[in-house]
Amino acid sequence: MKRVVARSLVGCVVMLFVVGTQRSNADDAGPQRTATPHARVAALRALLPVSAAEQRALLMRGQRSGTQWIGQDGLGQRIEFSVAPALQERAQRLFAEYQVPHASVVALEPTTGRVLAYVNHVQGNPHPPDLARDVTSPAASVFKLITSSALIDAGVGVDTRVCYNGGSSRLDAVHLQDDARRDRACATLEDALGKSTNAVFAKLADRHLKPATLQRFARAFGFGRELPFAFGPPASPIEVPSNRLEFARTAAGFWHAYLSPLHGALIAATFANEGAMPEPWLVQRVVSPDGKVVRDLSRAGISRRVLEASTARSVARMMLRTVRDGTSRSAFLDARGRAQLPGIAVAGKTGSLSANEPYRAYSWWVGFAPAERPRIALAVLIVNSPMWRIKSSFVARELLREYLLAQPHARAELAQRKQ
Repeated sequence: MKRVVARSLVGCVVMLFVVGTQRSNADDAGPQRTATPHARVAALRALLPVSAAEQRALLMRGQRSGTQWIGQDGLGQRIEFSVAPALQERAQRLFAEYQVPHASVVALEPTTGRVLAYVNHVQGNPHPPDLARDVTSPAASVFKLITSSALIDAGVGVDTRVCYNGGSSRLDAVHLQDDARRDRACATLEDALGKSTNAVFAKLADRHLKPATLQRFARAFGFGRELPFAFGPPASPIEVPSNRLEFARTAAGFWHAYLSPLHGALIAATFANEGAMPEPWLVQRVVSPDGKVVRDLSRAGISRRVLEASTARSVARMMLRTVRDGTSRSAFLDARGRAQLPGIAVAGKTGSLSANEPYRAYSWWVGFAPAERPRIALAVLIVNSPMWRIKSSFVARELLREYLLAQPHARAELAQRKQ
């Protein structure tokens, strides 16, 4: 084992992550044996007229041109990005309007991997760092999606009932033991995912999973391995301890795993895609100064199988509870229980953790919609100061509203589905 020093989200705090350095065929195999197609990614990078760093700069400086988001390279060539301009601009406005300290959002089409939004924001900084590929934010309860997949694969039913006490803000050894006098609350695995009940996940993981199993599922979902993307984000750090209590804490989302918004969007897309993780792509076309298409880099869906389709469908159904009566209810339903996005079923998962010295409150939302036929998967990360302003679930709702309801074509499609 070795210690890897990673720079913090804003570059002023150093955190230590412990990650495994040994590799083997068993380590690389996920629930279903797959291979990351780095050769294809390298080939696509070679086709682009600018480097990954230049792509990012062009994207951030880009602007809307009709229905396209474009940038121009040093040769005068027009780079046509895949992002949806209205969605890109809506995310930018939200972060600026609420003066969010640090935030990022990545949205994509689950079936094709087309990146629909790629936004970074640091209040007061017109040229923020690329937070979308930063892997120093704790995955928090988003990691419960990976634990849920491992539990279901191990034969734990979504209706498996566990009684518990405490565990909302910290987990101790006492929370792993059954105690009829103290365990006054009970919940199923489905309940626990929707309401992010830490003690239930801790108990179920302690009883049904081994560290090697959870590590294998985390690897399959992309933790500890480079993601296939032109920007080349570093691997999301993961440590699955063998210590009983620390293992249970990991399974419940208490540290030990870190995540970038790009990776979070890909995890959401995997469940939207019935267990297949798409390869994301951002540059659609390169057009010469005289208007000729130099390269067409748009791609049909290329994906790798992460887990069984039946397991992915089970977790996806559980994710509906987050919005219906779980940790995102207040964002997606009004005080009378009416949907803020009428006619749209949304599947999601929240995550929140705070760190001190300096204080940071990490707020995650990952998910997809419409649940029955997903058209968008996204991850929103907001890092608030002690005087926090908005949560990620609010931003997710507004971005889903923009993409699925606000545009004329979206309203027509919704009306057609209702017929």
